[in-house]
Amino acid sequence: MKLSTVFQQLTHGELSQLDIGGAENAGIQVCDYVKVVGHINLALTELYTRFPLKVAEVIVQQYDHIQTYYLDSKFAKTNSESDEPVKYIMDSQFQPFLDNVNKIEQVFNEEGVPLLLNDFDGCCSHTPASGMDHQVYHPVYTPTYNSIQVPQPEKENNMIITYRADHDPILVPGLDPSTTEVAIPPGYLQALLLFVGSRVYAGMNADQGNEGNTYYQKFEAACAKLTELNLMNRDTKHNSKLDCAGWV
Repeated sequence: MKLSTVFQQLTHGELSQLDIGGAENAGIQVCDYVKVVGHINLALTELYTRFPLKVAEVIVQQYDHIQTYYLDSKFAKTNSESDEPVKYIMDSQFQPFLDNVNKIEQVFNEEGVPLLLNDFDGCCSHTPASGMDHQVYHPVYTPTYNSIQVPQPEKENNMIITYRADHDPILVPGLDPSTTEVAIPPGYLQALLLFVGSRVYAGMNADQGNEGNTYYQKFEAACAKLTELNLMNRDTKHNSKLDCAGWV
């Protein structure tokens, strides 16, 4: 949907009684773009974190001497400005890694076998269809939201990491709301508007701040409803070979 649609909904809804974006002030003015768009960007990040609105993959090469791998662009092969001695993120100029990780979902080895994630009780096993020897794979862990810890890294082997990605931020310079896309399904619009309302009112005086709490409670209720509806039902399991996999 277009940003102008979001602006219009805010003007006649959550911001209708306020100087910023209210209907009496002819809607959201250019001078208020920085504030309002900032709230919208935060609302999008919140929704992209809670729900799999954008799922991406990245390939990471393992090294014997490295146990923890950070999904940070300074470790990306294409980052010519980075001074890191080892760059293990195998991105490309056409699809560079963009530091857009919200949550790591799954990890696969180079054969496409899913590895146990944050399982402290054991390991997983796999018997190849070709009749090769039975193989055992050790769990991997996520010490931080954007890192993978591999207790027993295997030199020159690769991992496919599937993660919940953030949205592309809406930039204010040169902004044209009528042509700017807001990458969100229509069913999530109400939650976005409620989050923006909670943020705007929270920065005001005590009475209006209480209104911000009310909007946030409504936002949480809207998210609970979205979870119940399961609009983004997505099967993230994947068992294709590495040479068939891509990344976003």
